[in-house]
Order: sequence, then C-alpha cells, then structure tokens
Amino acid sequence: MKVVSKTIDAIVVFRGREKPLPYKFRYTDNDGNCMDVRVGQILIAEKQKIAGQPMFIYDCQSDIKGIPRRYQIKYYVDDQRWELYKI
Repeated sequence: MKVVSKTIDAIVVFRGREKPLPYKFRYTDNDGNCMDVRVGQILIAEKQKIAGQPMFIYDCQSDIKGIPRRYQIKYYVDDQRWELYKI
C-alpha cells in the first residue's frame, strides 16, 4: 500500500456509543478524478493514540474500478475528520 494521506468525505454509521463505522467515502485521485468507494469489508478496526491525537484506524477492502483493493482510513476524533491514509 502507498501512503497518500488525503482528506476524504465519508458517510458513516453510528451504533449507540460504539466507534463510527465507515460506509462510503469520496476522494480525488492523482488524475483529478472524483472516486466514490463503498466500504466492502472492514478487516481491522482499532483505536490508537498517535502523537497525542486519539483516532480510529480502519483496514478495509473494496472493489475499486472492478479490482479488489486494500486501503487504510483514519478518523481523527479531536478534529472530526476522515483521511484516506494508504491505498
């Protein structure tokens, strides 16, 4: 996986007081194309504290342009923002 570290727009499911679960997100690739990705499978979901910032890290897999791809997205709790970290 390659580190891209791009801010994304996300649709998220909240179930009670549990961690947010990403459902779908949108990002712009290097060619300037806007991509909508539905989260197919969450492989690992964990809460971490990196550099003093609490965050949720999700390792996921989806079909992107018909090809199964793994990627990692992060949710920064204090900033309330989503980031596509690796793809």
